[in-house]
Amino acid sequence: MTESVREKTSNMTFSIPEKLKKRAQKRSDVNWSAIVAQAIEERLNGLEILDKITARTHLTEKDVDELADLVDTAMAEHFGVLRS
Repeated sequence: MTESVREKTSNMTFSIPEKLKKRAQKRSDVNWSAIVAQAIEERLNGLEILDKITARTHLTEKDVDELADLVDTAMAEHFGVLRS
């Protein structure tokens, strides 16, 4: 039998637009903590990849910003969120 190890959790507070909060509150069937945790995890993974790339290359800050924008766009597309 495989024993499941529960990872310790912590609280973080985020500010979101009131309109978004009201829409989310209507969806009690969604585990918003899990959604946010997954989004943070994926964003951090992308940033860590960028860190590894920039540590071994001679990218300029502008290059890094452009790569970050690409990651942002990919994340927005993945989650179906429009960027402004």
